[in-house]
Parts: sequence; structure tokens; C-alpha cells
Amino acid sequence: MRENVRSYGLIIKNHKILVCNEVINNYHATKFPGGGVEKDENPEDALKREIYEELSLKCTIKCLLHSPGTLLSPWNNKLYTPIYYYIQTIGNILVPKNENITIDFLFPKEILIKNNVAEPEKKALKNLLEMNII
Repeated sequence: MRENVRSYGLIIKNHKILVCNEVINNYHATKFPGGGVEKDENPEDALKREIYEELSLKCTIKCLLHSPGTLLSPWNNKLYTPIYYYIQTIGNILVPKNENITIDFLFPKEILIKNNVAEPEKKALKNLLEMNII
């Protein structure tokens, strides 16, 4: 079985964090932008590719925020290995028509109280808050 490694980026703008809203197996999830690491790709390169594909932004990875290991997804009951980074972006956000997501900028407190945000996302955000960057 191929390992399902996923890279996600936390983007700050005006004291808010960018989130993507996406339907995953009929579940309306709020998550950070990013996605799967492809064969022969490292997590950092995958994140740069995903941020460009989802948001039309170029990004610089600033630091690793959270890497909890392999978990069981509450959204699809499959194993996945998420990795979260704090990133900075260049450009204007443009979600391509083929991406089935909507985006929002939310205050950290708004994200932390949402029921449709997975616990690893919340932990990555808490780690970012501890760095006093926002």
C-alpha cells in the first residue's frame, strides 16, 4: 500500500489564516491549503506545487509547524500522514475553476472552535500562535 503523505501550508494575512473549504466524502471540511505528496517528490516541493495549483501563488516555506505521524482520517477512514508548514506567499490568490474549493481568511480563534477542522490542523495552528508571528 502506498503511503498517503500530505503537505499543508498556513498562510497569514492581516492577522487571519487562509483556509480552504472542501467537500470530502460528503463531509464539509475546513482545512489548510495543500495536498498529496507525489512519487519522487518531497513534502516541501509538494506543498509548493499544491499552493500554486490551488491558489496560483508561489510560496516560501518558513518552518515546520507540526508532523503528527500517520493518523486515521475522520473524513474518509483512511490512513494519512499530514505535515504542516508556516509559509509566505507571493502573488494574488486565484482559485482555478477545476479546484472544488472555496477559501476564507479566518481569525485563529474562529478556526480553533470549528467542528469541521481536524485536530492536527488545530495543533499546527496552536504551534504557530506560540511562535508569536500573528
